[in-house]
Amino acid sequence: MKKITWYMIVTFLLLMTVLFPSYAKASEQFTDTEGHWANEEIEYLIEKEIVNGYPDGSFKPDAPITRAEASKVIISELDIDLESLPSRDMFPDVNGHWAEDYIKAASTEEIITGYEDGTFQPNAHLKRSELAAILIRAYNLEGGETDGFKDLSTEHWAFPYVNALLNHNITTGYEDDTFRPSRKVSRAEFSTFLARILNESFRVEENSDGTTDEEEESLPPSEMTQVPVLMYHSLSENKEDWNSIVISPRKFYEDMLYVKAMGYETITSEELIAYKNGDKDLPENPIMITFDDGYRDNYLYAYPILEKLDMEAIISIIGWSVGRYTSIGDQYEILPHFSWQEAKEMVDSGHVDIQNHSFNLHTPADENGFGQGVLPLEGETKSQHAERFREDTMKLHHQIKEHLGYEPKLFTYPYGSYNETTENVLKELGYEISLTTKRGISDVDQGLMELERIGTPYYLDSPELMDQMLENLGRNKRVPYSELANSEDRINLLENDLGLE
Repeated sequence: MKKITWYMIVTFLLLMTVLFPSYAKASEQFTDTEGHWANEEIEYLIEKEIVNGYPDGSFKPDAPITRAEASKVIISELDIDLESLPSRDMFPDVNGHWAEDYIKAASTEEIITGYEDGTFQPNAHLKRSELAAILIRAYNLEGGETDGFKDLSTEHWAFPYVNALLNHNITTGYEDDTFRPSRKVSRAEFSTFLARILNESFRVEENSDGTTDEEEESLPPSEMTQVPVLMYHSLSENKEDWNSIVISPRKFYEDMLYVKAMGYETITSEELIAYKNGDKDLPENPIMITFDDGYRDNYLYAYPILEKLDMEAIISIIGWSVGRYTSIGDQYEILPHFSWQEAKEMVDSGHVDIQNHSFNLHTPADENGFGQGVLPLEGETKSQHAERFREDTMKLHHQIKEHLGYEPKLFTYPYGSYNETTENVLKELGYEISLTTKRGISDVDQGLMELERIGTPYYLDSPELMDQMLENLGRNKRVPYSELANSEDRINLLENDLGLE
């Protein structure tokens, strides 16, 4: 009997070790928090037994926290009775989840809500906008008169919550005056915000001039939400046409095979805006495929490839050229452009997103290669420039709405040129994304205006393009079949990997 009892005790202890690992004590120094910007706040919460470290002696301060984990911490700290929870199922995706009771409690107390589709997404990473809402609801903090952050409009659903945090010196934002509401929350950030809620000595004090002596952490590169944007223009079977903006359809096909094979998922402007507004998560490896000008070869060559591979692209069109197939008078010749009917076909397929590239501001470049684009004309006042740009933008805006049934929210600058006036006009008109020709990859958590892109010239083969993209992302990942010199060999192998015929 004693042997059986001892065996049962040992078994129970082993199970407890698995289910509730032995965490680091407050008096112990974590292996990864010394010198960390949030060390004091983490130690405070550890001592209060509000958060824990890991069995290996680490805290993992820069690791993201999930919605389930946040629910547990907040409900435990508030000491809410889990026994009085409703027996009914609240979310279909939390049944049997380890945090089910905490999530039920958080939802019942209206601290954390679910999504419009009825799910809770317990394993999704918590966003900064969600953290603000959780803390304000849980601890009943009130807002105040503050300037807010430049990336958080008064229309954003989380504005009152973030405003309240700012009013109570719980958050200070980043050095560039942004809050980045869609960025995932690290364990360090969560600990800091919660410690400042519970203990005012951790809050950031404001000086007489309105500044603070302390700012939140700098954003580590690994925490940036970088979305590569590939820039295409025209596709041609004629080798003599190939240059920095004209490539072969086969080259575009290989590029897309690589994008898909390397685990990237194409997104539209609507999806990126939904992410910015906190309404939707981005895929693990998001990428945007963009075409400028609206050439008919996009319809003839790119569109079938996008359909075949189940991918999406954004095509920014020039208003006056839609449906034109020939030269314009004696001034200059143009390549054929697809029609509104063809544009509607592509949009209805779900594989193409048509956006604004100006109605008539993409005029030909001069002999030196300078394109005026949307820049002010000589002698034009700032207000005159703004009005001219506004009228041109809205002319195509209305055409897109009339022919395609929606209002564009993305503007691609002709020749990549822009200034403060054009950015302000676009924001005034409700545009939420602007694309430039600046080379690079932008952190979309800093905003969606003036996004950088990656060019795709004909002389850069697909593996090299992928290498450059990965280098810009700071990722050390092997590009498959890059050792093969023959494009067709690479295409055959990629098709086989993707199960394509």
